Amino acid sequence: MAIEIHYEKRIINNVIREADSKSHRDYIVVTAHAAMFLFALFAYGWQHYQWIQYGYRIEEARKKKEQLSETSRQLRLERAFLRNPERIDAIARGQLGMVAPAPGQLVTLSADAPLTIPAPAPQANAQPAEMAAKR
Repeated sequence: MAIEIHYEKRIINNVIREADSKSHRDYIVVTAHAAMFLFALFAYGWQHYQWIQYGYRIEEARKKKEQLSETSRQLRLERAFLRNPERIDAIARGQLGMVAPAPGQLVTLSADAPLTIPAPAPQANAQPAEMAAKR
């Protein structure tokens, strides 16, 4: 027959441990350093992202400037073509049926001189007949 012996050890768990101030301080220091490192990491990431975005904006502005320069060049060429006196004269004579002004029909105005309108030159009676034929 075996003999069994049981020992009972009473453990008192209601004892309150004193907080270790050095361990607590080390925990706060490590946490603060980790927070500063994460802040620096996020700041670097944000700065890098903004740098890339500014690069895209600059490239977009450069392309827009080139496009506007090309449009400006084309418009200047078109203006020069449309303001060509020979072209205007050909359209006036061909499509609109205009003729060069007769002497006395051209009035030159000056900013300094008073406004005077010369009396119309007497013309032959053929003009009213021409006007009636055109209508």
